[in-house]
Amino acid sequence: MSDDGSTHSHNRKLERAAKNASRWLFAKLASKHHKNWRGVEVVSPKKIIVIRQHNQFGDVLCTVPLLRALRNKFQLDELTVVVSPQNIAALEGCPYVTSLIEYDKLSFYKKPSLFFKFIKKLRSGYDVLLVPSNVSISLTNDIMAFFVKAPIKIGPRSLENVSNKTSSVYDVAVDLQWGDKIVHQSYRNMKIATLLGVEQEGDTGELEYKVREDLSAEAKAFLKKIGNNSSRKIAIHAGAGKAPNRWDAGNFARLAELLHDELGAELYLTEGPMDHEIMDKLANLMKVPFVRIRNRAIPLVAAFLERMNLVVTNDTGIMHLSAAVGTSTLSLFGHTDPLQWAPIGKKHKFILGKGGDIDSISVDKVFAVIKKALEKV
Repeated sequence: MSDDGSTHSHNRKLERAAKNASRWLFAKLASKHHKNWRGVEVVSPKKIIVIRQHNQFGDVLCTVPLLRALRNKFQLDELTVVVSPQNIAALEGCPYVTSLIEYDKLSFYKKPSLFFKFIKKLRSGYDVLLVPSNVSISLTNDIMAFFVKAPIKIGPRSLENVSNKTSSVYDVAVDLQWGDKIVHQSYRNMKIATLLGVEQEGDTGELEYKVREDLSAEAKAFLKKIGNNSSRKIAIHAGAGKAPNRWDAGNFARLAELLHDELGAELYLTEGPMDHEIMDKLANLMKVPFVRIRNRAIPLVAAFLERMNLVVTNDTGIMHLSAAVGTSTLSLFGHTDPLQWAPIGKKHKFILGKGGDIDSISVDKVFAVIKKALEKV
């Protein structure tokens, strides 16, 4: 066992060393092509590309306000976004995007020709490149930015006082600093476009996801077939990628009893591929009828969420998707900051646990907030 741990530690050190060497080499290469940082002189761009490959679904959805602001600011012919395969569905329903370029590095390893096709797309020609950064600075983003063919490239010079060592790839490098100021992630993504005249005050910060008509009809037919025609359809999402973000399954089970017995609600449990263990536990604790929606593609899950009267969820991707389709969303928070991550909008509410502990939120408190919210639905 110790040998395995030693090997794993050794591999991590090698990986870190290789990454640092790659960053150093790329910084040298990029600096040779670097133009002096200058102001933006784009009067009316027609083609903008945004690099937003990231491994968190919710982070990608929080890019929607930036994309909407760009559309409202300029008469664009094209608005393209580079996104990872696991999160491409986050922007498939974005009404402001004209095309998505998938960055799938695993497929590049298996078939190198796909990499060259990917680079060709980046080189197809754009007026402006934007690389928003709200959580971390990505060397991968900077490398892709290097290949993009655009006269104006805007990206991070630093993020929260952490310097971007490969920022020389950009024509305009921006310091992304918030300090003690609380800024929602939707607006943090917009910061990179400030020099283009995009301002936080010009946007609501709300998310959007347009459900396909065929999937909307499929969800409607399914719910009609299995439901009891209750006017109160409530979805519960008990999963989350990070354990501290998960409200106890027993709490969700007791809440479900109250929702069913006192409000006559139909209950739907949604789950993603990483949620099966916690959802199995919840299903075993449930004492009232429920429908389990699992192993469904994001676009269809969005269609189901759109048909709900309310969604109760932890701080996770489904929280953002629920809000984006316009369904009233109650999100539960522990150690993460709801003022940065909770959905923006009058229809949405959040409850924050004491001392960063999500399980300090009582079932009675959640039920009371739901009853009040349903009065307005």
